[in-house]
Amino acid sequence: MAPHERRDDLIRSALRVFARRPPAEVTPEEIAAEADVSRALVYRYFPNMAELRRATLQHAMGELLAELEPPEDLPTLEQLRVALRTFISFAHSYAPAYPALMGGGSVIATEETEAEIDRVREGVRDLLLDRSGVEKPSPQLSLAIRCWVASVETAVMLWLSEPVMERDALADWLLDQLVAMVAAAGGPQEEMEHLIARVE
Repeated sequence: MAPHERRDDLIRSALRVFARRPPAEVTPEEIAAEADVSRALVYRYFPNMAELRRATLQHAMGELLAELEPPEDLPTLEQLRVALRTFISFAHSYAPAYPALMGGGSVIATEETEAEIDRVREGVRDLLLDRSGVEKPSPQLSLAIRCWVASVETAVMLWLSEPVMERDALADWLLDQLVAMVAAAGGPQEEMEHLIARVE
């Protein structure tokens, strides 16, 4: 393999392992075995596990952002429902890794990993505003959206540990929470009227 292909293969191998075991527990030997290469080769591309975790998270977050873009020909609420289901499915596919990566202060968290997660949070915020047609959100709306994104992360983490409802039901519930939070945000009347017109 060319160097960039080998690096990508190691990242994909690490993601498969992280989908089965918490990243903090994974060793270079496990990554090497999954990729069918030597431990030394893993270290040639990634000098330590922290660097490998950062690279795999960066790859996964980029993949997630691309998948979150719902079809624009759907009604606004349906677009958000599709995006929510995509996010929940993503979290479920990396269930052991998701709580460790998203939980601030976890043993594998670094400034780099948190920056990657923030990139997704901002991407979700931008997606919501883009599909709602609001170009300059009020402080109230902006804060409501940020709070909702945080609540989605927490709810999905709890759901992964105790799936009390089906995936689609969770997505519907979270969408209801978004509508309620935006309605209660207390932004300018014209902003609220615009949002209501987009979802009706």
